[in-house]
Amino acid sequence: MAVGGLFLLVVFTVAVTVEALLIRRIRRHGGQVRTDEFRMPDALVAGVLATFFVGLGISALFRHAEKGHAIKIEQVVPESSVFVILLLGIAAFLKYRGLKLIPLFGLDRLSPLRIAGWALGLVLAAVTFAGTANALTFAALHGKAEQQPLLLLFREVARQNDLAALLKIFAAGVIIAPICEEFIFRGFFYAVGKRYLGPLASGFITALLFAAVHLSLPALAGLFVLAICFTLAYERTGSLFVPIGMHALFNFTSLLFTYLMARGLIPSP
Repeated sequence: MAVGGLFLLVVFTVAVTVEALLIRRIRRHGGQVRTDEFRMPDALVAGVLATFFVGLGISALFRHAEKGHAIKIEQVVPESSVFVILLLGIAAFLKYRGLKLIPLFGLDRLSPLRIAGWALGLVLAAVTFAGTANALTFAALHGKAEQQPLLLLFREVARQNDLAALLKIFAAGVIIAPICEEFIFRGFFYAVGKRYLGPLASGFITALLFAAVHLSLPALAGLFVLAICFTLAYERTGSLFVPIGMHALFNFTSLLFTYLMARGLIPSP
């Protein structure tokens, strides 16, 4: 027990150090996220979409107390499609305004090897902070906190060994969600907000929207912290591929452990 506690302390200390160094570097040399090309039309579109996501978050608060509220496998593809449509709509709008998306989101800044290195290194710190936030929430709710609806569904289909359903959730969580959500929240919302509100206010608001759209009140704190970590990674590297990679690795790890626990291959907490 003492060895485990010491290990967790070391991991947390390393995570704090990594994020502190990121913040120090960003404060000294400035962030790498480009904002100069965004204009008021972009802010108006961001405002409309933000209102939409706030509505989703409020509806989640009301539905959270409903008995038996859960996502069904038939909803996974349609709900993922909504984010794909939003991504394509925003991209088309920005292209219509004459913006070049590859340099705008730093998609040509880093080599694939450096993207993988940054994503793998920074996601470890993000997992530590998000896990700590979730643990504190779990303790505050006296152990009554539930997982996100998609993870609950994944656990159920894993127990049934439904391969088709597992692949649908895997594709939605590890491929579609990281690409679409990072483009929308970090690439668009955060950058536009930074242009008009500044990095701190934009980072805070974007993290709240990101957490709210996942429709899970118990996971709100962990998702908020995770979003902050993704934003810091984007500011440090200037490449949207880095938070996309972090997001994909985080979701993959969450689904993997959920699968292993559901199949009885590792003990449940």
